[in-house]
Amino acid sequence: MLGFCIVVNNIQPVLSGVAVGAGWQAFVAYVNVGCYYLFGIPLGLLMGFALHWGVLGIWSGMIGGTIIQTLILTWMVYGTNWNEELRVEEN
Repeated sequence: MLGFCIVVNNIQPVLSGVAVGAGWQAFVAYVNVGCYYLFGIPLGLLMGFALHWGVLGIWSGMIGGTIIQTLILTWMVYGTNWNEELRVEEN
């Protein structure tokens, strides 16, 4: 579990940095809020306390939020036409 978390937590900040560098700060902020506060924390509480998984459930819920965020950011970054993003408009 720790190894998996390390891998995911190394990919997510890179994708987040690429998205912020591309000027999508607001969208990345909404993705962060949605994935952690609307998905990860409730899932962690459900698995940790309602399903009696304890710390492993809380940890799994939070990593679930990170995985969802990583998937959304991957979709954004790989779905972007970078040639169009880099095009300089001529006056």
